Amino acid sequence: MGNAIVLVSGGMDSATLLWLAKREFSKVYAISFDYGQKHKVELQFAKELVKEAEVNKHFIVEVPHLKGIEGSALTDKSIEVPSEEYPEGPPITTVPMRNLNFLAIAASFADVYQIENIGIGIHSVDSPYPDCRAEFASSAEAAINASSVMVAKKKNRIKVWTPFLGMTKTEVLKIGLELGVPYEKTYSCYRGTVPPCGECATCRQREEAFRSLGLEDPIKSRR
Repeated sequence: MGNAIVLVSGGMDSATLLWLAKREFSKVYAISFDYGQKHKVELQFAKELVKEAEVNKHFIVEVPHLKGIEGSALTDKSIEVPSEEYPEGPPITTVPMRNLNFLAIAASFADVYQIENIGIGIHSVDSPYPDCRAEFASSAEAAINASSVMVAKKKNRIKVWTPFLGMTKTEVLKIGLELGVPYEKTYSCYRGTVPPCGECATCRQREEAFRSLGLEDPIKSRR
């Protein structure tokens, strides 16, 4: 069945990916990032999720250079996270090259631990973000394989595993419900408030996904 390292933010998409990885791979690792995000509270949820998932190891990595990025509502304290749906173009919450940085770091761990799959939970609703698109994933995979020590030695390939590409958040949620993902232990608010603000784009996406299935978001029970 192989092995995988999964990017786990603490949100519902990465939690679903983690539980799917547990089904699809014999050995699963998780990696989370502290990059100066306003919603750093998500890391506490990530720790709780990974503990319940019983993965082989959970890496939490600081990405200090992203903390100084200006112009993104996720890292720049002078910019407020807006109350809105995602626009057609890149949102103000875009952190330039965030997923490229994350995949490159995850690939370093993949090289050391001989991991052949790197999971990232991007899907169609995330498409306004440039680094959440299919062309990004395939390009990142090519760069990772071109620079991997493990690949050079073993003549294999590292796959950037993106099973949710082309899916809606509701479709991802359906998969997670079938897998028994503990969504009450996930967190999706970009403002970092407890309880979640319910107004930012990620909060609205999450609420719409549960509502579309006639369900109430279980995180409300934690309030």
